[in-house]
Parts: sequence; C-alpha cells; structure tokens
Amino acid sequence: MRELVIILADFFLRDAEGDSPQARAALTRGRFGLSRSLRGGWRDWLARREGREDLALADPAAVVAAAEGLPPQASPWLVTPLHLLAGMKTVHVPMNASLALTADESRSLTREFAATFGADKLRLHAIEPSGFLLYGLDADGAETTEPARLLGGTLDEGLPSGPGSRRLRQLMAEIDLWLHELPLNRAREARHEPRISTLWLWGGGQPSRDALPRSASSAGWAVVHAEDAWVSSFGQLSGIDVRPLPSDATALLAGAAPSPVSGDAVCVVVPCAAQGLAVLDAAWIQPAVAAVRVGALRSVSIVGNDRCVALMAGDQWRFWRPERDVLAALAEGNA
Repeated sequence: MRELVIILADFFLRDAEGDSPQARAALTRGRFGLSRSLRGGWRDWLARREGREDLALADPAAVVAAAEGLPPQASPWLVTPLHLLAGMKTVHVPMNASLALTADESRSLTREFAATFGADKLRLHAIEPSGFLLYGLDADGAETTEPARLLGGTLDEGLPSGPGSRRLRQLMAEIDLWLHELPLNRAREARHEPRISTLWLWGGGQPSRDALPRSASSAGWAVVHAEDAWVSSFGQLSGIDVRPLPSDATALLAGAAPSPVSGDAVCVVVPCAAQGLAVLDAAWIQPAVAAVRVGALRSVSIVGNDRCVALMAGDQWRFWRPERDVLAALAEGNA
C-alpha cells in the first residue's frame, strides 16, 4: 500500500463546530495541501476514480438494485430505519438516529411490511450489511436527502421535494403509522432499545435507465474496506475487492501486505456518526499521518463526505505552509 484514502462518510464540517478548544488542540496536525470540493460527494468521487462514470451518475438506490439483480425498471429506493425525538415544535434527528437491525429483526420487518403493503406491489428487501431496498414505488422526480445529512438537525430540513414527493411523503406517513403499533417495536422497547420511528426513503427518483453492467477492475483501487451497502454494490459491479472495515488505521497498516504495484491505493469508508472528531483522529488520522512522516505511506487523503484534503510525504518540508488539523484544512483550503 502506497496511498491510503480515509472517507469519513457521514462527517460534515458543521458536525465539529461545537468542539471545544481543548478537543481541537489534541487533533493531529500536518502541512495538509489544497482542500477541494468533491462534485456529487464521496460516492461519485469513488466511482469516477475507478472509471465508472455510469455509477457516479446513477441514483445510489439504482446501484444497489443492480448489484441485487433487480431490473432498472424496479423504481428502487434505499431505506434507512431511523429513531427520532419529538420536540415542542419539530422532530429532531439525533446523531445516533440510524438503526442497524439484527438479521431476525430485518426478516420480521420485511415479512410484516409485505403483509401490509404487498397489495400495493411494494416490496421491502433487506440488504447487507444493513438497511433495506424498497422497490415498486413510482415517485419519479422526487428529491430526497441522505439521512447522514440530517443527523444532529431536524426532520423538516430534509423532507422530500420535487414532482414525485407527494406520493413519497404519503407512503412515509403511512409507514410511520404502521410502525407505531408494530410488534417489532414493542419488542425493542421491552429490551430498552430505541423504537423505529420511521423508514427514511432516499437515493431514488430518477427515471428508469439502462441496466448498469458489471466490469473488471481498472486497478483504481487495490481494495476498499467498508460496511456500507452502496460500497459493497459498487465493488460487485466494478470487480473491486471490498473487505470488512478494520478497527483502526494501525490494524490496517499492520496487516497490509507489500505490493509490487507502487501506485496501489487502499480506501476505507469510516462511519463517524455519534463519534467525536477526537476519536476518529486517534483511530484513523493520527496513525496515517505518522505513516506518511516515516515513509511507510506515500500519501494519505482525508475525505470529509464532500471535501478532500491530502498530505504527501514531501509536505512536511514545506515550511511556508502552516501546520493545521484536518478540520481546519478541510474548511480553509491551501495556505
């Protein structure tokens, strides 16, 4: 491995605005280079680097559906179970709102969903490693928000809009009522686990397109480590080896086998909701920066969802560039 890319998949600059000066002072510092915006976010960037422009242009749900073997006319939508908190005037989306259900819970949810909504030709399909795919919903033109962008905010910040949003909102309201008395929710409450407040539908809405083909890897990525349904599907369609996410960068670097390909790149997609930046820094950024400084890595790139900053081996000698932490580098760009 010569290049490491760390994607903080659900990290946005606003998430760290409340960090204390003491927490910021503990973050790893380096002479990071130019910060740049990623058109379309990290998924589009990951696909384009592999040469899969078609996957970058497709809805996230369409990519997952293609990997699952569904036809492009299936009108797929990604589904994320969320736990919400009701406030006095609005509904809040806590940082730990996204719920990962067990295999038994997923089977129960899909079975009960089929019994209630199957007559409307709607199907809920569990996908690995978590979440669901809904197909059969015709809501072309609806514009939705990825649930990661709602964490720490309010629900009304991301309600569907656009031509097909009326049908989408109607179905989500019906699902909310159905979830209220769902036996699965009563069982979760009995175990003192958060209820499933809603099934958030997102990542669909484009008109049906041609099937997304499978291809061999173009060697853009040696391996990608992630626990994400879209990444797993991207790997299947692009011939890329997608492996489980290691515990931290130290474990990743210790287990990396030497490669004869000098330009090989490894990517890790790290979920960071409900984790402080200091925790992510200690687990991923600090070991990676240290590896660059001693020459074990040629470069490390940090992607904060839709922005990217890189540290090269020679950057430590650019004394005219001030040292700063990743948060400042992502926000401020090149010095």
